[in-house]
Amino acid sequence: MKNNIGITLKIGLLFSTIFIALFLILSSILYGVFTNLFVDYIKQDLQVRGNNHARILAEMSNKDTIGHVIEMEKGASTSVLITDIDQHVLASSETPDQDMKKHLVEKRSKQTARVLESNWRQHKYIITISPIKNNTGFVYMYYPSKILREIIYVMNVLFMVVGMGIVLLTFGIIGFVSQRLTKPLVTMKEATNKMALGKYKQVISVKGNDEIAQLGNSIQLLGEQLQYFENSRNDFLADVSHELRTPLTYIKGYSDILAKGKVANKADQENYLKIIHKEASRITFLVNDLFDMSKIQLGKFELNKETTSINRLIEKVVSNLLPAARKKGLEIKCEYYPNLPEISVDMHRMEQVFYNLIENSIKYTIKGEVTVRSYLKSEFIIIEIMDSGIGISSDELPKIWERFYRVDQSRTRKTGGSGLGLYVVKQIIESHNGDIIGSSSENEGSTFTIFLKL
Repeated sequence: MKNNIGITLKIGLLFSTIFIALFLILSSILYGVFTNLFVDYIKQDLQVRGNNHARILAEMSNKDTIGHVIEMEKGASTSVLITDIDQHVLASSETPDQDMKKHLVEKRSKQTARVLESNWRQHKYIITISPIKNNTGFVYMYYPSKILREIIYVMNVLFMVVGMGIVLLTFGIIGFVSQRLTKPLVTMKEATNKMALGKYKQVISVKGNDEIAQLGNSIQLLGEQLQYFENSRNDFLADVSHELRTPLTYIKGYSDILAKGKVANKADQENYLKIIHKEASRITFLVNDLFDMSKIQLGKFELNKETTSINRLIEKVVSNLLPAARKKGLEIKCEYYPNLPEISVDMHRMEQVFYNLIENSIKYTIKGEVTVRSYLKSEFIIIEIMDSGIGISSDELPKIWERFYRVDQSRTRKTGGSGLGLYVVKQIIESHNGDIIGSSSENEGSTFTIFLKL
């Protein structure tokens, strides 16, 4: 089974690895610098002491002075050895061992103060030589490497203990910080998993205004939108089922009656056929809306443009809808701009736009009139469809162009409609590089204004 490592652990391991690497590099540098400085200090101190002894001996070279120098080094961690110019040992603070004698320079060697041995890791002593002026001899100073190695060992132990403490403390801090950093991401992951199961509306509590907070807000907004579209889709399917069931019931019922020959009266037959035709037309309009929405979503919404008169298209639609308006006791008032320039449009689609808008005005107007006006302004042909109907509230108005949206479910049930009409209308107008806006007041009516660029 594949192991899934959490993002908290990944971030913690990443930061910990980087920190340990940097800590080891920094520790190595500090260790080297401290060791070198400490060894250099010992060498310089050893050289200074040897030079001081050589200066005293140069001023007064006798047994008392030599004895005084030897006494100064007895009991100290360092040792002193005094020779004549031919490297014969005159005095020593301790009995010279083989390593001390081994480092004595050759006879008549050059008269310079220097460090003879500094490799404290492999040799027993750090050794300096200081010549006594007037070529009377040399002063050798010895510092036991064992002491230095013990100091370095203690320093290593301290470094390790402090380092382990720092590493453990850092691991704790990194674990805490990485958990705080990844907690919003884990919350978002859980939210998206729930969204994948259909629970779209999620609350993601992320504080701040950084990129992670913005991502959380975006996911939450996405969930709300998905939930809205899911609810709209369910309502839409319910409405479509209702819209299809009613005309299909009429069609099936009256066609059965006609098929069985139960209607002898020719007038009744014609009436039944008109009802069947009317209900079939309702289904056709609904299916056409669905096809149009599908084409728009797939980017296959094509236009077949022809140069035509907008006034002529409006007249055609008005003449078809005039009987429905008069049946409700309404009048359709037309105000056409004379000599309106012809424009290149898809005639079928533009008729669909006018049909949807004018039919809606008739549906939602109880008394009064519907006015259709066309005029020219600047480089635009403007068409206004106004009614004195029930209107739309200011809260609902911005949403009327959305897919499946219906202002009021109860009135949709009464008047019919899938919630796709205005969505398709807007897409058609915008595909002509035009624009459409709506304005409305409840119980006062609505106005839809179309702008088509010449």
